[in-house]
Formats: sequence, C-alpha cells, structure tokens
Amino acid sequence: MASNNNCVFKSESLRKMVYPRVFSSPVVHENTIYVVGGCDQMGQPVDSFEMFDITKKKWTTLQNMPTKRAAPAVGLVGDKIVAIGGVGDVQQPVDAVEMYSIKEKKWTKMESLPDGLLGISSVLRDGKVLVVGGMGTDTNPHDYFRTIDLEENKWKELKPMPTGRYATFSFLVNERLYVIGGRVGKEPCLAFEVYDFAEDTWRKLPNVPSKRVFAMYAATDKYIVSVGGLIQPGKKGFSDVCEVFDLEKEVWKNGQNMPTKRGDFAIGVIEDKIVCAGGLGNTGKPFESVEIYDIETDTWSKGNDMSMTHCSCAYTTHHGKLYVIGGLSAQGPTNCMECISFGPMEDDSKNRKSQNARGKKKQ
Repeated sequence: MASNNNCVFKSESLRKMVYPRVFSSPVVHENTIYVVGGCDQMGQPVDSFEMFDITKKKWTTLQNMPTKRAAPAVGLVGDKIVAIGGVGDVQQPVDAVEMYSIKEKKWTKMESLPDGLLGISSVLRDGKVLVVGGMGTDTNPHDYFRTIDLEENKWKELKPMPTGRYATFSFLVNERLYVIGGRVGKEPCLAFEVYDFAEDTWRKLPNVPSKRVFAMYAATDKYIVSVGGLIQPGKKGFSDVCEVFDLEKEVWKNGQNMPTKRGDFAIGVIEDKIVCAGGLGNTGKPFESVEIYDIETDTWSKGNDMSMTHCSCAYTTHHGKLYVIGGLSAQGPTNCMECISFGPMEDDSKNRKSQNARGKKKQ
C-alpha cells in the first residue's frame, strides 16, 4: 500500500449513477461532474445525461442529449458543455455538435462537423474547445485540428496535425499541445507530436517506444507517462510496460514495469503520482485493483482496491481525487462510482468498515 507520513491511497464507494453504461464522457464544472452519453447493456448508444454533486454526493438526471452517442469529445466553456461527434447507431461516426447550458438547463444544436467523426480528442484553452484527429465514416483517420466559436456557432480550421489518427490522448502543458498515440484503422499509431501556439507550428517528437493499443497516458508539468495496453499482435496479451517522456529533454526512458498487466483503465495524477485503477487484463475480466507510480523514484506501489471492477469507464480528476464512473464490471455494464484519494490511514480504515457494512446490508 502506498504510504507517506501515515497516509495512503484509498478508495471510497460513492452513490451509483441512475443508468449503467460504458464509454461515457465526463466533464467537471465547479463541484459537479457531468456524465454524457455512452452505451447501454445492449451495446446501443444512449442520450443519457446525469450530474453528480460532489458536495452533496447526489446524482441527478438532466435533459437528455438530442443525439444518442457513445464516447463524444466533451468540453466546457464557462457554463456551457459541448458534446462533439462520437459513436452512433450501427457503430457509425456522428457529426452532431450540441451545447448544454448549465444555467438554462437545456441543450442547443450547434453547427455540425463537416463529417461524422469518432475517437476525437479535445482540450480547453483560452475559453475555447480544441479538437484533434478522429475517424470518419470512410474509416480513414484524419489530421483535423479545429476549434468552435460558441458565440458565432462556427468551426475554425487550424493547422492540421502531421499524422492523421484517432483515439489519441491530448495534453496542454506549458502552452503547448501534445498529441500522443492513437490508432490508424486497427493498428496502433506511435506518433507523438507537439503544437506550439506562439509559433503556429507542429513538430514531431520521438515515437512511443512500444507498439500497443488501449495504452493509457497521463501528463504532469514535467513528464508524459505511457502505461499498459494490449501488445500487438493482440495474441501476445496485455502489457505491464511503463514508458516516461521527459518534456524538457524530449527523450523517452523505460520505467519500472507496472505490477499488473492491463489496459483500458482509469488514470489520473494525484500528489504528482500516476494512479491506475481497474482495466482489463489477460484473465479476460475487469480489475478492481489500484496501482500508483512515483515518477521521481521510479517505483510502483499498491492502493486499496475499489469495491467494484471497472474498465471502459468514465474517469476524471478533481481537487486531488480520481473519480471512476461506470464502465464494464465482471457482471456487465455498471453504474457504480469510486473515488480514489490520498489521505490519512485512519480515515481509510473507517471507510473500509463503512464499505463492509454496506456489503453486509446488501447481502
């Protein structure tokens, strides 16, 4: 168990969402987590939209999205939530762009994408949502880089990425946009590129060292870390690889391997450490385990297990906590929610007792 000054990484079960789902997209506004879309137990896209009040620890259902979809790119501008693209009926990319006003509590349709796109990655900068990549209806990966002006309801094309791809991870660090990994068709894309806003230029960085799909990425202000994933070809199974990119030196180095081979898990940065929770491994079943990577000491440690297994879940960090929401459990799509945080050991003990009591009550 990870510890420091009698503190541990602990997991707490929170109230469940109303609707079980996988591949939903979260966004945080003030002390509220909004969860957009996803897929139901039958694998069909949904228009469900819920909010979790972190202070009151309460879920509330909101007006459904106009368009059913899974894994849309989501962004927040002021009190406006924007849902962009995603996967629609019969696994087809969606061109719909819709905006939800938190103040007015309603959705508005915006200018659509030029074509349907899934696997879009997004970041927020200077009050604008920036989106990159995506796969079109022709199954080809795209090099798109664009932004939408919500007041004018217009899309603006920016300088395209050097490498077309979808399902990338994007990070805004020190006023640079880093775009890493992704897929081209069914093959993993190892490209790693950075856009400099001041110079309006893209630049290629050293490729991701190892070939994996469903790898997960996290960024601090000094490093980008690539962990886990499914080794290619897939018959080789899941990976425990940990690769660290130094943003100042612009070089990759191999970190200590993750204790558990896995991919498609929740990931976040807490206390400058990389927290990996859940995921899918070579057992074929989702995990409940939590593992923590300290970049500076190149060491892994274990946190308390979550009460439920999760993969293909929504996840987000807020105020030093990693929230793991829904996804696929060993029993199928789940509406369970966990909160992983770093805190005093005695609080963790009380939490475990509370979870055990709830478990006995269910039985």
